[in-house]
Amino acid sequence: MSLSLQNENSPVLQLDDSCLIVDCNGAASNFIGLGKEDIKGRNVSDFLNTDCRKTQLCIGEKNYFVSRFHRSSGEISDVVILASHILEHSKRSHFLTLFDVSSDGSEAGNARSAALKILIGDIAHDLNNILTGILGSLSILREDEVTGKVREELLKNAEEGTIRVREITSKMLAFSRGEVTPVQIPEETRSPERRQPVTVDEPGPGRLLLLEENKFVSQTTVGMLITLGYRVDTVMDGKALLNKYRNSMKSKEPYHAVIMDLTIDGEAGGAVLIRDLLKIDQNAVCILSSGFSGSEIMIEYSSFGFKAALPKPYTVRELFESLNTALMR
Repeated sequence: MSLSLQNENSPVLQLDDSCLIVDCNGAASNFIGLGKEDIKGRNVSDFLNTDCRKTQLCIGEKNYFVSRFHRSSGEISDVVILASHILEHSKRSHFLTLFDVSSDGSEAGNARSAALKILIGDIAHDLNNILTGILGSLSILREDEVTGKVREELLKNAEEGTIRVREITSKMLAFSRGEVTPVQIPEETRSPERRQPVTVDEPGPGRLLLLEENKFVSQTTVGMLITLGYRVDTVMDGKALLNKYRNSMKSKEPYHAVIMDLTIDGEAGGAVLIRDLLKIDQNAVCILSSGFSGSEIMIEYSSFGFKAALPKPYTVRELFESLNTALMR
């Protein structure tokens, strides 16, 4: 059973590509008011006032939306739903985590508040991933004179990312209009600095290895690194990273640095991988990247073995400075 179903604090439903429920955790069984065996095999749309197919639950990386949930008792609850997707043994599974935001006036409001904080953190993380792609694409256009198809692709990346941010924020606004206290996200107070363009007199020092499961972020970061003169290989999971790094050490061109994401869905992220990588090469130059910029590991990155930290979203210059910091240590 997936780790996602072992969380008993919030109801979790596992779906197949047809939106049929294949499994659920105890919290989901209690929330619906039916035994697990009575829930399995039913279409999730039986419980929602939203058609599963119209919400495209089984498409994309993560989706957030608000719906009414019909429980077996006849009670109807307002829920915020987080849909996530995990590939296990070449089979894609879809998980719905339900956050009950109904106003019932009970002490359960404290529990809902804690759950909402987790949800908001996940939303902020996803927004930072998308903003990394947008900001990176735009910073390439600013730093480098690109034309033709490359320029059009970068503009397309920025445009698509902006649309995805708009979709998420519209869902957040829909949630804020519910019968709960609206969540206020503080505005960015830091003023943008005017900086001189990055100039690269010599190509980068060689090969880099990038671990990033978000394709949008990965493609944009690769473009930024190529702009800085590096040659880049990409991987989407920790096992592939360790294998590629190990093989590169046997070649004439080992990797000069590794950039790895802090969190990988269903996989060990940077906090675990750094230990395994340093066992392979105690001198490995590793940069930790994450949208959770305020987390302990991002602040105390050096104590975990990283040479630099790269908060998302980042520009070409910030990527350049992070690499310089790491490679000079």
